[in-house]
Amino acid sequence: MTVGTAPRLADLTTLGVGGPVARFVATTSEAELIDAVRTADEAGEPVLVLGGGSNLLVSDEGFDGLVVRDTRTGIDVPDHSACAGVTYTVPAGTPWDDVVAEATSHRLYGIEALSGIPGSTGATPVQNVGAYGQEVAQTIATVRVWDRERLRVRTLPSSTCGSATARRCSSAPCSPPTTRGATPATRSTSARPGARRRATWCST
Repeated sequence: MTVGTAPRLADLTTLGVGGPVARFVATTSEAELIDAVRTADEAGEPVLVLGGGSNLLVSDEGFDGLVVRDTRTGIDVPDHSACAGVTYTVPAGTPWDDVVAEATSHRLYGIEALSGIPGSTGATPVQNVGAYGQEVAQTIATVRVWDRERLRVRTLPSSTCGSATARRCSSAPCSPPTTRGATPATRSTSARPGARRRATWCST
């Protein structure tokens, strides 16, 4: 875990706007991520879990609390020859476009139209990113979260992730700074064998 000099949010967002933060932590493991959020919650400190910063507009007044960025990356690549299908497990900090590139390189379909969308993998279940008739809600298998109310890790199946228009996990994986919800951990993608194999995923 890196506790760095508090940057301006302008340095952490793609729009390049936003004032200073009171405290900034970059976590490198699930345990560090949970500890940072839990410790801030216990102290009554506002928390902002930040992904790629691509869908965030922040006031020049900044954020008077803890900003946490999950820096874990990577894709757990399964045996693509499995007859029962394929499931990827992806840490929340992984750039979303890396997941699309991995799936399409193995001719998995279902998220190929979502190429080029900026941001982190952990943020996509919250935003339910979509384009050209595809949305991530169609391919999510599970989302692993830290439940800030129940103080435990939970794995949420896709069936619990909201309505048809914007399937947002009921525990709010990237909850607003003043709201205790859940903090994302990992997700997966599965595919059926054949000429066109479908991609689904789980987030951790």
